[in-house]
Amino acid sequence: MAFVNTLLRRTEAVEIGGTETPKHLGWIMLTALGIGATIGAGIFAMPGMIARKAGPAGILSFLITGLVIVAVSICYEKFAQRVKNGVSAYSYVYHSLGEIFAWIVAFGLFLEYSFGSSAVSIAWGEYLKNAVGYTLPAFWSGSATVNGVFHFGINIVAISVITVVTLILILGGVSKSAKLNFFLVCLKLTLLVTFLAAGVRHVNPANWVPFMPKGWEGVMQGAALAVFPYVGFDALFTFARESKSLNDTRKATYICVGLVAFLYVTVMAVATGLAPCFVPGPGGTLIENQLFVGSEAAAPLAKLLSSAGETWCSKFISFGAVLGIFNVLLVLCMGGPRIFRNMAEDGLLPPIFAKVNKGNPTVGIALNGAIVALIAGLVPFGEIADMMVLGTLVAFIFVGIGAWRLKLVNPFVSIVSALGCLILAFHLGHLVLQVYCISLPVGLVIYFSYGHKHSRLAKQKAAASATEVASARE
Repeated sequence: MAFVNTLLRRTEAVEIGGTETPKHLGWIMLTALGIGATIGAGIFAMPGMIARKAGPAGILSFLITGLVIVAVSICYEKFAQRVKNGVSAYSYVYHSLGEIFAWIVAFGLFLEYSFGSSAVSIAWGEYLKNAVGYTLPAFWSGSATVNGVFHFGINIVAISVITVVTLILILGGVSKSAKLNFFLVCLKLTLLVTFLAAGVRHVNPANWVPFMPKGWEGVMQGAALAVFPYVGFDALFTFARESKSLNDTRKATYICVGLVAFLYVTVMAVATGLAPCFVPGPGGTLIENQLFVGSEAAAPLAKLLSSAGETWCSKFISFGAVLGIFNVLLVLCMGGPRIFRNMAEDGLLPPIFAKVNKGNPTVGIALNGAIVALIAGLVPFGEIADMMVLGTLVAFIFVGIGAWRLKLVNPFVSIVSALGCLILAFHLGHLVLQVYCISLPVGLVIYFSYGHKHSRLAKQKAAASATEVASARE
């Protein structure tokens, strides 16, 4: 029983975050950071993947996910008021549910950031290819499955862009990174307006029929995958410690979620109206449109405009997305190492992960860059896209339960948050669950071999016990 109690030890709100962090981010910069990770990862790279699962009803997928995320965002915002020095779901769960659950959340989010950054780096390469028209030997374009046969390769472009992002974060500092992010967010909003203006003229309502080719099961599978863009919403809260005020955090949260949900739905509607998601196949069956599968799915907006005859706009979108998706990588690669920083401050990871340079935890950024580059270089886009979501859903579930336990929100909001995410998790592919079931025990081995023994809470308890013993002897 005593051992179980050590797994469930919880931090006090005032204890979280051992390093003084500069309060330099207002609501505009925080909103830009949240949008920077969500608009791009979701809109520039994911509509093709979701269209494969839900067809035009991917619009409903985004709406369903958006409603669940609204409930989650309320829980996050209330936690940000209570745990003022916390960072994202990790700190919130550590305070509300206990150490072992916080570790599970942190490990899952790190996997999510890693797979997410990898997938977006591949999408960046596809937009670059469409923009400048370069070609590479098949081996240096990455692994791929062609006609059911797997071909090994190394995606040298994805590895290169991750390397550049990592160096920028290590050498540039967080303030410069946030300002660069704000500029790129403005660029991406311009690109999306251009896509909608050019694409709406070519929308054919016939392409929305059948609206739900795979029924509600397809819609829910699309909704589960649509969670990935909202990892940027979690990334916003990795910067909560650097917010100038709670009001800035609150404003950024709701503006980010509302604006992003609106843009997802409108872009998905136009994208599926430009081309049918499924086309007639042999024997009257429906097969996937090639614009929504394989590497094409990594750069759907440019490909769809090109197929509609908007060549100039397609090139413009591609050139802009090269910068815009670079911004997504910037934010995602900033988020994971900040979780490492807080874990190190809590004693769950070695102290070296808590050291910062110009506001950025450099060791965590370097390790994150190496892992992300390895995944992006070796794993196909489609496989990564299906693996990105579960870690975030697990984090959201525990945040909802934690908010209910501490009575931070209306019980209905907690139920919608936790139960909604649980339902979405069960609509992910079997491969996703298998990868998580293999990776989670690896994370727990690290926890029990290091974190459990070196936890700051464990040391505090040991020191208190030693003081009591000394007092008793006196």
